[in-house]
Amino acid sequence: MSQLELRDITVERGGRPVVKDVTITVPAGEVTALLGPNGAGKSSLVLAVGGVLRPRPGSVLLDGTELAGQRPERIRAAGVAIVPEGRRLLPDLSVDDNIRVATYALSKKDAADGRARALELFPRLGQRLTVPARLLSGGEQQMVVLAQALVSQPRYILIDELSLGLAPVIVNQLIPVIREVAASGVGILLIEQFATVALSLATGAHVMEGGVLRYSGTAAELKEHPDRLHSAYLLRGSAVEASAVLDGSVAEALGDASGAGEKAELRPVRAVPHMMPR
Repeated sequence: MSQLELRDITVERGGRPVVKDVTITVPAGEVTALLGPNGAGKSSLVLAVGGVLRPRPGSVLLDGTELAGQRPERIRAAGVAIVPEGRRLLPDLSVDDNIRVATYALSKKDAADGRARALELFPRLGQRLTVPARLLSGGEQQMVVLAQALVSQPRYILIDELSLGLAPVIVNQLIPVIREVAASGVGILLIEQFATVALSLATGAHVMEGGVLRYSGTAAELKEHPDRLHSAYLLRGSAVEASAVLDGSVAEALGDASGAGEKAELRPVRAVPHMMPR
């Protein structure tokens, strides 16, 4: 069975380890959740898998082939796409141009096929192709960065903070897309601060705190035993949120956990290219 394996990964930043000996397996066709509070080391792990940071030591194995230490464009070409935190777009370029930027290494046919697939998954973007990225809502920006990752039709995709800063109604529009992508055979590692979102989608689950894994098991077990989420930040100790995890009411729980209303969807875009070659 195809899988992406992160094995014994340690990542240092500023001379100190921020990820310590982490092992996670992402099966094809499934969503695997990585939960943890801000500062747990989740984003550093994503950047190490994507080739922006180098794990020391550690391996990133795609069906047994070592990817650790490769350049970002080679990792992407191998079939692993990264959606980094922060909705990093080119603000003055249109939606269409931002999507096309992510096809620079693809053949003309693959680029056209990938673009068509991305717009099929996000029909809203088809209505906004000529709009500069800086004028998009936060939810639309998130759709664009997901589309950028999906145009290469990857075998695996790592999504860092899908729901951060978005209104619950927008998150509920994105969740079916993630399910559809996984159902097509793509393995997804979904990194989240808010357990309600990730556990509504995931089969396997991991909890990271202080750069180390505190739990590795099934998402179902965490739903049944929310006390096993080792950080109060994940569920904030709220009875409403815990109930929502069990009942699958993502909108109710996320709204309570983040305090997000409709205004939380609007967020300025950052002028950083999406995983461009170094």
